[in-house]
Amino acid sequence: MKEKSVYQGTSLNNTIMVLALGSLMIIFSIYLTSHYFDLRFPTGLENMSVCNFSQFFNCDKTAYSPMSNIAGVPISIFGIIIGALTMIGFIFKSENYEKTIYFTLAINFVGCVFLFLYSLFILKGLCPFCTFYYIVSGLALYLFFKKSGDIKPSIKYLSIFVVITASICGVVKINVDSKINAQRDVAASLLKQYFSLPVLGSPSVSSPFKLATVENAPIKVVIFSDFECPACKALAQVLHPTIAKFEGKIDIQYFFYPLDNSCNPSMERPLHHYACKAAYAASCMPEKDFAKIHNDLFFNQDKFEDGFLDYFIKTNGIEKCVSDPKTKEKVVALIKAADPFNIRSTPTFLINGVKIEGVLPSDQMSSIFEEIIRRSRK
Repeated sequence: MKEKSVYQGTSLNNTIMVLALGSLMIIFSIYLTSHYFDLRFPTGLENMSVCNFSQFFNCDKTAYSPMSNIAGVPISIFGIIIGALTMIGFIFKSENYEKTIYFTLAINFVGCVFLFLYSLFILKGLCPFCTFYYIVSGLALYLFFKKSGDIKPSIKYLSIFVVITASICGVVKINVDSKINAQRDVAASLLKQYFSLPVLGSPSVSSPFKLATVENAPIKVVIFSDFECPACKALAQVLHPTIAKFEGKIDIQYFFYPLDNSCNPSMERPLHHYACKAAYAASCMPEKDFAKIHNDLFFNQDKFEDGFLDYFIKTNGIEKCVSDPKTKEKVVALIKAADPFNIRSTPTFLINGVKIEGVLPSDQMSSIFEEIIRRSRK
């Protein structure tokens, strides 16, 4: 006879499935919650998310979207709660509890479908870990559909679920508010300093190498950078989620500024022996692919001494281009565009003509960008 119960059944496979699915819901949700807080409230220079596979499969897009939270509380918190409640059903082994979990999983899956469609058609991208959560949630619901007889929830258990959820969300909300207040204090001081600095304008030439291309964008960023510079790599990592957050409102030009006298006439000696070669390689690749190339070179920065650049050049068939004197001329022309700005170190970048040296944490950079956008609307 077919068992019509999840928690009261005797099947070991059934128990393992519920525990596995509940655990996966919690694991994916914990990662998504951590990622949300890392992006919204960074404590320093963050690494690129392991969840950002491409422009389409990208966690940052969803983490910065309006649907990522309710009053500042990340919706992934609900995934942790639902996963935990699903697993502890084996403690109660109650028919009413099972009906309530079945109902809860059904509501949860409706939300998953909505978020999937929102990501696909509005954000035009998918968060891989979110998608994993949707799949696991669907499998959990299907298991209860096959094993449970009734989806009508118990008012008693549903009320308990609501109280538990509200209590946890309340604690998280208090934590979020404290983080927001701390950010505001830092942002106020930073903005005062930024808007007191002189506006130096833009380079006399435009760079064909773009990390984000938006005509008439309110935010214009010009970066002077070196692919072998560790701080430049840190800036690249900060920019990665920031570009996603301000998509459609930011234009970023990249200018080569290798700290290597083999191509940089401002250098007396090479601080970075592979920097010019990396710039040549990047300039020989299709300009439309520069954002990916930029990320690949910085990601493999620590492999330059082990022959990564030679491998990169050979694999992409650009040996002749890299050795062509015209390639060096192209790179040097972009280097010389930095002359009016008295570049002393890398990275140095301009935000709407205001010069900043070094790396800003993404929350501070975002504060400047948000204020620029606010003022542009007046």
